[in-house]
Amino acid sequence: MNENDNFIFDELRLLVDRSALIWLTFMTGVSLMIGLLCLAGALPPAALWSLAWILPTGICLWLVVCHYHKRAKILAQKQQISMMAYHAKQVLEHLQQQIPDTLITDSRIKMRYLARHGIDIDAAMTRLGHNVEKYNELAMAFLKNSDKYEDALYDLMQPDTLMEYGAHAHILRVKANELGLVTLTDTAFFHEIEAYAGDLDVIRDNWKKLSFELDESYGILSEYVKSLALKDDAIDKDGNHMSFKKWGEQLQEAFQALETYDTQKAKTILNELVRFPIDSDITKALKGIISNIDEMMAV
Repeated sequence: MNENDNFIFDELRLLVDRSALIWLTFMTGVSLMIGLLCLAGALPPAALWSLAWILPTGICLWLVVCHYHKRAKILAQKQQISMMAYHAKQVLEHLQQQIPDTLITDSRIKMRYLARHGIDIDAAMTRLGHNVEKYNELAMAFLKNSDKYEDALYDLMQPDTLMEYGAHAHILRVKANELGLVTLTDTAFFHEIEAYAGDLDVIRDNWKKLSFELDESYGILSEYVKSLALKDDAIDKDGNHMSFKKWGEQLQEAFQALETYDTQKAKTILNELVRFPIDSDITKALKGIISNIDEMMAV
């Protein structure tokens, strides 16, 4: 613990020592009084046996002082842990603010690629409040699930599952519309209406068109995502993945553990997070927190 963090510990230890000193003074005074009275003949020599309580009481007092010194140290450590959690949050928030936001700039420039390939990016961005990061998240989610959309629709293209087909076509329409995929949105809407109307033959006749537009949309968005080197997870040296969302949730859990004085849990989580580097400065800050925990608990 540093000088500032030692202040509370020293004050508590001093309070315990003063309390013990009062008891020692009282015990010494009583012992001297009995001894002097015995020397003066006011008390019989047998009265000296009454001083036998001094030794066990002194030992007990010493044990109590040691116990409360330890409690004071633990209390001071808890105070330090809470302060460390607070300052660690401040450091990481500051680091995140210092990271240049080149991704948003690059995204806005490269979104023109989407516009040139028939995607109504301006309307999509307006619906999303011009939130570039949100659009990128939706694009990556669409790419991850595009095969699932097509497989689910194909499996449901049966006479007795047309209502479910229509529901899945509706989901596809909403997702496509969010991304500005105008042609795919219109085609998915057509399939949705025909499914609710129960016209299976029309759906089958237009299946290749829907499948083609899904593939085309996938190709356009995939090129956009690749051009930005977007990814939605962190990777350690062994190739293991952790999503950025989970990484952030784990970091908050580590801070909560520190705030509740569970340093072992916090250290375990932080050691896991540094395996998945998000940013070199943030990784360095996390390693510094781990080092501080080790130094503090070694005292």
